[in-house]
Amino acid sequence: MAEQVKKTLPQLDIKTGINHSPHVVILGAGASRACCPIGDKNGQKLPVMSDLVVKLGIEDLITEAGHDPAGNFEAIYSAISASENKIVLERLDDAVRRYFSALVLPDEPSLYDYLVLSLRPKDLIVTFNWDPLLPQAYRRWRHLGNVLPQIAFLHGNVDISVDIETRRARFTSDLGASGEGFKPSRLLYPVAVKDYNSDPFTKDQWDLALWHMRHAYYVTVYGYSAPQTDVEARQLLLDAWKNNTTQTLAEFDVVDIAPRAAVEASWSEFIVRTHGSILDNFEHNILKLHPRRSCEAFAFATLQQAPWHEDPFPTVNTLEGLEDWVRPILLEEGAGLLKGEPHH
Repeated sequence: MAEQVKKTLPQLDIKTGINHSPHVVILGAGASRACCPIGDKNGQKLPVMSDLVVKLGIEDLITEAGHDPAGNFEAIYSAISASENKIVLERLDDAVRRYFSALVLPDEPSLYDYLVLSLRPKDLIVTFNWDPLLPQAYRRWRHLGNVLPQIAFLHGNVDISVDIETRRARFTSDLGASGEGFKPSRLLYPVAVKDYNSDPFTKDQWDLALWHMRHAYYVTVYGYSAPQTDVEARQLLLDAWKNNTTQTLAEFDVVDIAPRAAVEASWSEFIVRTHGSILDNFEHNILKLHPRRSCEAFAFATLQQAPWHEDPFPTVNTLEGLEDWVRPILLEEGAGLLKGEPHH
């Protein structure tokens, strides 16, 4: 894959209007909660790390293991892992899988529908989330053809199964009776020793993510705080970003409802000079204002002083309405000439 993008990024082709450099979107638990702010299709709430123990109803299990259920779940899991209490570890893993596997995306267009449609195959969504909502959004738009972004599941996912021998990954919900050889992807890692290289699938996912981080022209972080407890993940992303081939031109945005000062502190090492912004919702993000054209719109505005017209996603109530809106954009892509003009 690395041969597809040369080190002279950004590959902005003035004649075709195409920027071949990728847009990377990094998702944390806050993004899934924003996707279903009042719960999933069945009203089930989306937990974040701070309320995970309560939402999953595992307070008694953690107490029996000798830990305070009010503590940080990742730290608790790390301590239990160090004690090699395999019975409790298996019960925790089972509780996480059962809760998250039951979540269902609403029938109406959601944040993840807009996100999946806002990016192209050159782009990458990097997710730390266990829930199946992003895979569900991807699955209901793949009938459009090879027009969707890639996805890297850095902490596994309840809807991802892996055949380690052949290094293949599939949506678990696609396997049915033909799932022989596939096993659920790993979800839980002790926070103190997250050796991502020990699991072949996870290593492949990280390799994909880090390559794109090194070549991204635009990075958007949504609902992920890069917690200090996740030391290894944070450092891997930072090292890749510091080696980005066009870091002095690239943009780094963070979408988070946390206090601005806290967000700035979390991401200060990633934002180069003024090449970044902090937003509290998706509405004013470049992905909403220039769907499928984010890298082009940003490059033409900053490098060519020729800003493109905004062509924002509409607010629609049905998936059919959203598909009708996006099809003219797909047709333009198929023609290989992006003009930077509204399609509607």
